[in-house]
Amino acid sequence: EEKTSMAVRVLVVYFKLARMTKRFLANPSLFELDRADVYVLSLEEIAGLGRMFRLYFDHDGDNFLSGGEFQSIMSAVGVIITDEDTAELVRAMVKSVEADNIEVGGTTDGELGLSTDVFVQWYINQLGDNDDKKECAEFLFGLFDDDNSGDITVLEFKQQLDKMDIGISHEE
Repeated sequence: EEKTSMAVRVLVVYFKLARMTKRFLANPSLFELDRADVYVLSLEEIAGLGRMFRLYFDHDGDNFLSGGEFQSIMSAVGVIITDEDTAELVRAMVKSVEADNIEVGGTTDGELGLSTDVFVQWYINQLGDNDDKKECAEFLFGLFDDDNSGDITVLEFKQQLDKMDIGISHEE
């Protein structure tokens, strides 16, 4: 049950990242991330978000989401973004969560990246956006319905799970 809950949370993060990226690509010069109402999470919930970041998004284990890793995530959900746009979007995400207690920094090779702290704070900032449940469901359904038939086959489901590498099999 915990594994399924984490997989659902990861899918929702994919949706929120893809939606944010699409909004950015539609008009980069006017793009700004909103800050949600203040949400207080328990230390256990925050640790769980950090664990999710390390397991499902930080592929090279350096505690930063690099531009390449971000592009890979977006590619898995059908969003193509250039290196330049990725760098600009990462800067906007970092700026949206800037606070004295947040480590921003960069990847081990000097590239600006999202640290675990920035990612967790960005996610917390997204929690206030509860009006997107239908949009999220439609987005996720569309990810799995490869042939746009209105149905999701077991094969489509399995292929998308494999592509996203979210740690859950179609049997589960």
